[in-house]
Amino acid sequence: MPSIKPFKGIIYNKKAIKDLAKVVAPPYDVIPPKMQDDLYKKHENNIVRLILGKIKKTDDEKDNRYTRAKDFFESWLRKFILIKDQQPAVYIYSQGYKFEDRSIERIGFISLMELDFKNKKAILPHENTLKAPKMDRLNLMRMVKANLSPIFMLYEDKSRTINKLLEKFCKTQEPFIDIKIDGVRHRAWKLIDKNTIEIIKAFLDKKNIFIADGHHRYETACNYAAEIENSVAPQELKDNSKYLMAYFCELDDETLTILPTHRLIKDIGNLNKEDILRKLEKFFIVEDALSSKRLLLRLRALKGYHAFGVYLGEGAFFVIRLKKDNLAEPFMGKNSKYWTALDVAILHLFVIQNVLALRDEDDNIEFVKDAPDAFRSVDSGKFKMAFFLNPTKVSQLKKVAEHGEKMPRKATYFYPKPLSGIVINKF
Repeated sequence: MPSIKPFKGIIYNKKAIKDLAKVVAPPYDVIPPKMQDDLYKKHENNIVRLILGKIKKTDDEKDNRYTRAKDFFESWLRKFILIKDQQPAVYIYSQGYKFEDRSIERIGFISLMELDFKNKKAILPHENTLKAPKMDRLNLMRMVKANLSPIFMLYEDKSRTINKLLEKFCKTQEPFIDIKIDGVRHRAWKLIDKNTIEIIKAFLDKKNIFIADGHHRYETACNYAAEIENSVAPQELKDNSKYLMAYFCELDDETLTILPTHRLIKDIGNLNKEDILRKLEKFFIVEDALSSKRLLLRLRALKGYHAFGVYLGEGAFFVIRLKKDNLAEPFMGKNSKYWTALDVAILHLFVIQNVLALRDEDDNIEFVKDAPDAFRSVDSGKFKMAFFLNPTKVSQLKKVAEHGEKMPRKATYFYPKPLSGIVINKF
């Protein structure tokens, strides 16, 4: 992989900010308008003003969400609301949470990573990107000249070499951040020991890195670095922009939690409940789940199969399981066996597009994380049906990425998200 290195991070000044929980935020792309409003109200120095500023009707070239982010950033630095560390560090970051009756602690570290334009196989993405979000992030980066949030990266370490080092360090040191938000405990430490950092660096030097979250920001960083390199910018900025702030975590099914993203369908044409069930029964074992709770429990019990929950409204709860794994293969295109084994691929290419012949377009499908919301949305009449999925496995992401393929949209949702505001990297 490209080289990593410690850096002098910019952090919130605890003398100025008494409660750090009030100034951090999730990554920009999971902040809906209501949450944006709430974060604005939470604290005048909440980082949402930098990562996702509000848009005003009066915005123009001189005054807009990007210029305001720059002004806030520079003002907070002048007023020592944000301060720069005196020593280069690798920032250890752990998130403790409960999931499916298990207590989990995910530990990783935040460092700089050199952007590698030549050896592109070292950084393996699994999602396609869109032009508009990349332009949005590029406009912001041009103004603030900083990485405001880390990209979420994964690496393989079956021996747990790095995690053992991180855990040992954390047992003897007090974190500089220790906050709890929405049931997740976030802690961060500063690792400045050069020998330990060198061990981590040497271990990762030969590893491929998988992008978990932040595909748009990663490509934006590459585009920005190329833009600066070909400009008349100061050499220091050119050198610094070649590095990206990233959060590195061990690629492990036990400590990495991926949540499913369920699908809501607006238009089902002339199909009724009987039509849908008749079409599904040709290829699936169809079980009457009787209730939303039983649907989700049964679906979870069928994790090893290609199974989906289906809600058709008015108490019509079903769980469907593919009769034979190869039934969907003729409809899956020229993709690898790893890609065609994804539940999200089978749902879209086989079930939605072919079995039910529904429109598989974003204006007809809405993606939701919360299952109760999906049930309510169908009951409200806004949507005609909902599909529920089991989560994609981390090992599946790895295989697909290694084969140079991209997953279908909304295939992964890593939980919990690394917070914005733990540390900032200024170019």
